[in-house]
Amino acid sequence: MGLFNLFGGSKDKNNIKNVVKRMPMEKGPFKITCPYCFIRFTTNEVLFRASHAEEGDPEYEMKIDKLLNEYREGLDMDVLPELNAIISPMELPRESRFEVDGVLLEVKDKYDKVSKERLCPYCHNILPNTSGRGPTKVISVIGSSQAGKSVYMTSLLYTLERYTAERFNASLTAGSSKYNEEIKQNQRIIFEYNKMLDPTPKQHIDPLIENLKFKDDSRPAGTFVFYDIPGEGMSDQVYIDKHGAHIKNSDGIIFLVDPLQMRSIRKKLTITNKEDKGDFTERYQEPKDIVVNLIENFIMKQSGERTNIPTAVVVTKSDMLKNLNDEDYISENSNAFRNCEHKTFFNFNEFDNIDGEIKRFMSKVNSPFKGVMDTYFSNTAYFAVSALGGNPRNLSMGDGVVTPIRVDEPFLWLLYQMGYIDGGRE
Repeated sequence: MGLFNLFGGSKDKNNIKNVVKRMPMEKGPFKITCPYCFIRFTTNEVLFRASHAEEGDPEYEMKIDKLLNEYREGLDMDVLPELNAIISPMELPRESRFEVDGVLLEVKDKYDKVSKERLCPYCHNILPNTSGRGPTKVISVIGSSQAGKSVYMTSLLYTLERYTAERFNASLTAGSSKYNEEIKQNQRIIFEYNKMLDPTPKQHIDPLIENLKFKDDSRPAGTFVFYDIPGEGMSDQVYIDKHGAHIKNSDGIIFLVDPLQMRSIRKKLTITNKEDKGDFTERYQEPKDIVVNLIENFIMKQSGERTNIPTAVVVTKSDMLKNLNDEDYISENSNAFRNCEHKTFFNFNEFDNIDGEIKRFMSKVNSPFKGVMDTYFSNTAYFAVSALGGNPRNLSMGDGVVTPIRVDEPFLWLLYQMGYIDGGRE
């Protein structure tokens, strides 16, 4: 566990033993990773979008932002019309630059007006407001179009914001009011109206940005950039080449696998549930096919043709597995069917149980996929989640209550891998 020191022996006041402590993180200000072009730079390199335009002043007139439009054209996005001018803070007097904890946050221009919109110097996209005040981590959520990525992400953030963050003496908030409204709307659809989200269209999708802050000020805040690539795009090599740059730049990957993607399970579940009007789609992408595209896209370019990006392999819709009625596949008393709460530290006891059980399950139902993951991914862990707690019928949960099961566990494992939280055994 290269990032951590292992301390064994006596139990502390929380009755934790064999605690794996976080290594102290670097001190701020932190280098910024642009969540769009993924180039790293210092906080002093940021640019600003002027808060106003001044006709007749060449320096402050509205103009076409060529660099931003080049970025957008490369992703088949619409180009933008004239925008306010770009301000280079280093060209302003020192007293016109406002910093907090060594991070440049806003500037006052020659018109004595304040500009706060910070831009990446390499692509001119808007940076998260926390950039530079803590590490930036990119999380790629991948899987087929049926794996339920958008539903999982909505359920994950709902659980993290309302329950999990508090158990770790922290809070998770949306990166901006824009993201906050999008998240709240999706959460209302699922948790209040008991409806399903529309499929993510096959087009470029902007990242979802979240801020994690601990109550302990000695622990740096984190900016998490989630990319949910449309499932149809995962089997399109051209699409991944153009829109999947975040995957090879990930600090962590959540690889969602729908049980119905596995032929042996699909056949058994379809027969078992032939009277059920739930979501049993006939056409499914095999998870191994997605890995093949990942190999072509970036793994072949890694040393040893392996990636060390921490990758959580997550079997979704775990509630459906109860219908297998086959102890050879999964026990009716499986850990996958009960929720668990990691509190203050990542619980190795719970992790070992679910990781071992789902590894054995995957070896039985899809050994080729498991073999490919073992070959090309050097740091994996296996989980099972149910974003809803039940199988929707006709895209609705009806009068049922949405009760997520273990949805936060894969993300907590990634936090542990990145050094944000401790791990230990009760």
